[in-house]
Amino acid sequence: MKYILSILFFSLTFNFAFSANEECAIMLGDEVDPEEFSEILGKKVYFCCGSCVKAFDKATAYYLKAVPELAKLFSDAEKKELGVDKVTLLDQRFCPIYPERIVNPESKSVEYQGKTIYFWSSSAQRRWKRDPEKYFKEAMDRGHLPQYK
Repeated sequence: MKYILSILFFSLTFNFAFSANEECAIMLGDEVDPEEFSEILGKKVYFCCGSCVKAFDKATAYYLKAVPELAKLFSDAEKKELGVDKVTLLDQRFCPIYPERIVNPESKSVEYQGKTIYFWSSSAQRRWKRDPEKYFKEAMDRGHLPQYK
């Protein structure tokens, strides 16, 4: 009986930890998946999908500086060890095609009107290339391309 209660308690705790109010820090609005995580300095950082895990793993220090929810998971000493203090943030924070996704300097990019625009994925970059004027206007209206102000 004690064993069953322990399992039940763990199960409820586990489900509570990953309930609907646990949002992905990179793909805003998406719920985290307990099977999708990156382990950094012995800490598990959970995301909604493998794409977010890959992006975080490629630019860990950048995301720790750019996303306060991620930064609070690490001490100042840990952030320094990971090189967060050496990171310079982009002016642009969001993908112009998928505006709920946070880009980083390792993201796909194009040059447009003399400046670099970053995209979440190669599919976003392809969509941009089909109609750059349309997507530029939409992103500017949302305020997601501050490098053009």
